[in-house]
Amino acid sequence: LATSATLPRVMEETIAFYRAKSIIRWEDQRFAEYGLDVCFDRQKADKNLDVYVWNPERGEENIRAAEKADIGITFSDMTLAESGTVVLFDSGEKGRVVSLLPKYYIAVIPKSTIVPRMTQATRRIHEMAQEKGTFPSCINFISGPSNRADIEMNLIVGVHGPIKATY
Repeated sequence: LATSATLPRVMEETIAFYRAKSIIRWEDQRFAEYGLDVCFDRQKADKNLDVYVWNPERGEENIRAAEKADIGITFSDMTLAESGTVVLFDSGEKGRVVSLLPKYYIAVIPKSTIVPRMTQATRRIHEMAQEKGTFPSCINFISGPSNRADIEMNLIVGVHGPIKATY
């Protein structure tokens, strides 16, 4: 748990915990609003960390960067309290592979994004579509690291995405 004041320190500790050498993140104004731009600049300078910012003009280069990244970092656009599900509204500036391709995933969850459950989330998405006339091209619901179990019930983590997720 982090407050606005402790978030940069907690982010640096989490990046260090994962021993990351590369990060990909969205181009999202909330990184600056929450003081995380400074954190990434300091990490980059002090720790020899490669920080890549998603840029829709770079096309396939974004996907290659996400495939190579140790950590993908996004902000949650909506968060379901009941299940701990992070909801991401993807757009040109917020590519979905940032949360799907790196080995680890970090979601920053502002309190203002929390809704009780799926019912409220779908209501808000519907309202957003009515107000704006459009809604995101892709909406991802992330409830933890990727996993599956085969017929023998052997759990495998990280099959189709990050092996660990941190909120």
